[in-house]
Amino acid sequence: MKLLKLLLVFVILTSCESKQATSPRFNHVMLSVSDLEASVKFYTSGFDLQITNQLKKIEVFNDDGTTLSRDVNMAFLKFPNQNFVLELSETPGINYESPSPFYQHLGIDVKDIESAFKRLQDIGAKVMVPIRQVKADGVEAKQAFFYGPDGEPIELMEIISGDF
Repeated sequence: MKLLKLLLVFVILTSCESKQATSPRFNHVMLSVSDLEASVKFYTSGFDLQITNQLKKIEVFNDDGTTLSRDVNMAFLKFPNQNFVLELSETPGINYESPSPFYQHLGIDVKDIESAFKRLQDIGAKVMVPIRQVKADGVEAKQAFFYGPDGEPIELMEIISGDF
């Protein structure tokens, strides 16, 4: 759990580095959502993410020469001047009564947690954990958690001192 949290925070904090031809590198986080339009509106309104691409169809070319074509409803979002992608894929009928055991949260680094907190409240996001201060291994930060449109946990984090 701690490793996953550190990994997600590392991805968010390093996503503004210039694109390099390095391999391997972090590329994206994918969330299944029940309503793509509502989720895109939430993430673009709440965090200023921008849509960089939308897909309606995927074609898979198999080794045997056959092609599989599948309808999809996906959007790719990025923060301005950053390379890391949030991929949203609409999957109607998913039961979001309990969160997936394989997905913990999406970490968003902010410079002013109070205004980011208010902004999410203003667009109707449900607070999971209000703003609090945390310290661990030489890092001090303020954090808060919200639920996204499909119940996905979102962590806001303002680093006060230290580094990951």
